[in-house]
Amino acid sequence: MSSTNQEINENEAKYQRNFGAHVPGMNNKQVVEYYDQWAENYDGDLDASVYRGPQIAADLCNIFISNKNLRIIDIGAGTGFCGHFLKQHGFTQIDAIDPSASMIKVAKSKNIYQNLFVEGISGDVQTSIETGTYDVGVLSGAFGEGHIPCEGVKEIARLVKPNGKIILVMRKEYLNYVKDYVNKLEPMMKKMEDESIWTRIAFFEVENYSFDKAGLVCIFRRN
Repeated sequence: MSSTNQEINENEAKYQRNFGAHVPGMNNKQVVEYYDQWAENYDGDLDASVYRGPQIAADLCNIFISNKNLRIIDIGAGTGFCGHFLKQHGFTQIDAIDPSASMIKVAKSKNIYQNLFVEGISGDVQTSIETGTYDVGVLSGAFGEGHIPCEGVKEIARLVKPNGKIILVMRKEYLNYVKDYVNKLEPMMKKMEDESIWTRIAFFEVENYSFDKAGLVCIFRRN
């Protein structure tokens, strides 16, 4: 087998393991259980060669956030990919929240975060974090089947103080086939603009977000 074919096969295996967390019909409990089992191998499966989302999100923070000492919450932090790149950019006050205890355990071992919360973002129950705690909310890879629900963007906004920034990066195609997002997520974001919860700063597509698939970047200022 040539090295090229071997790489293709390895990337296909990585894709399938990632797909295991996004199977249509999965509920949040099943998703969290999958991540708990996957945590020890997650970093090897979703390295930067196939998954650029966390670096894209961190790079956007570096572009839009000049003060490196602002408080940041990494939402759906997983094993700390985005936090790793935020730290490389010089950000010093980063917290993490993720519903998978096993993923958070790995993230904690990297000594990136000041505080780590084993909690999920839901559409009807607030997290234990006080309203307006953070200057910046950043998210990469936490949208998907059985992941953060459409209504969860309200909780994300609640965590950020007025004039703070919210940077969301996700796989674009999820808007077309994740049942909870189709004709719901973008209208919800627009509704929150109409209700003056936040103001849109940027909304654009990026190439090669993960596994050569396009990503969508949504940046808001909290009102």
